[in-house]
Amino acid sequence: MNNVLPNHRDKMYGGAWPVPDPEILEFVANDHLPSDHKAFVQDYFEWFAQPHNIQGLQKFNSLAYCNGTTEAFDKFYHKHMHRTLKFLPGEYFYHQIMARRYFKNWSFIRDVFILSENDVVVMSVPFSDTGGLPKNYTRIMEACEALQIPVLLDLAYISLAKGLEFNVDYKCIDTIATSLSKVFPVAHWRIGLRMQRENIDDTLDAYEINSYLNTHSVNVAHNLIKQYSATWSFDKYREQQLLLCIEQGVSPSPSFIFGIDKENKYPQYNRGGDSNRLCFARHFSH
Repeated sequence: MNNVLPNHRDKMYGGAWPVPDPEILEFVANDHLPSDHKAFVQDYFEWFAQPHNIQGLQKFNSLAYCNGTTEAFDKFYHKHMHRTLKFLPGEYFYHQIMARRYFKNWSFIRDVFILSENDVVVMSVPFSDTGGLPKNYTRIMEACEALQIPVLLDLAYISLAKGLEFNVDYKCIDTIATSLSKVFPVAHWRIGLRMQRENIDDTLDAYEINSYLNTHSVNVAHNLIKQYSATWSFDKYREQQLLLCIEQGVSPSPSFIFGIDKENKYPQYNRGGDSNRLCFARHFSH
């Protein structure tokens, strides 16, 4: 397949960006005292989950710091490169690059009945293309459970939303990952968390055990989550999102930085799915 996800970063409402909030930027620019990274990963695990009802999350208590969600993706892919990669249309571009460059076989999930035992599935929750729960999430998870298909859940957008309810209590889910890169303007600090049910003694687990990681980023991250609640950005900018959605004639996403065009008014923002995603983060007033 030659499907290439279009790059909308240069458009007014293209891409997916954290709000460049001046208070946060000033906060991370200041020096902070060192932080215990083992305490951070546990605090972060509890912090991001607070505004949601994520059933079964506490079973994923083997935690490892990672350089954004992408480092966790790489470790997962390395284990499952022999399988056929499957994901929904409109998924995060990194997975599409991996599919094209490194997997012999891959395809979009357009119906749960196309899944088979030799597949491997990645899925963002909230979904990258809409900022809400993925379409047919439960059906896909149940199919993966029945066929014993390994699954990675990408929770990079989880702190953009509030009050989500979904179940991760499936044995097929191998890895869950999240990061601070979208909710705060700290993408270049590469702050992420990988969650698994047990220590599998791979390189990320080895980094965690031996503290072989970026302590500056850990310090910034730990101080951020101590200072700001998991709903701070949502609560601050949700009203502006709703107003911009009215102004642009689109639907508000559960993730506060997005407006979702379901009427195809803005086809230039299509990412391969059934709707078009506009990112307002750089246009909020502070």
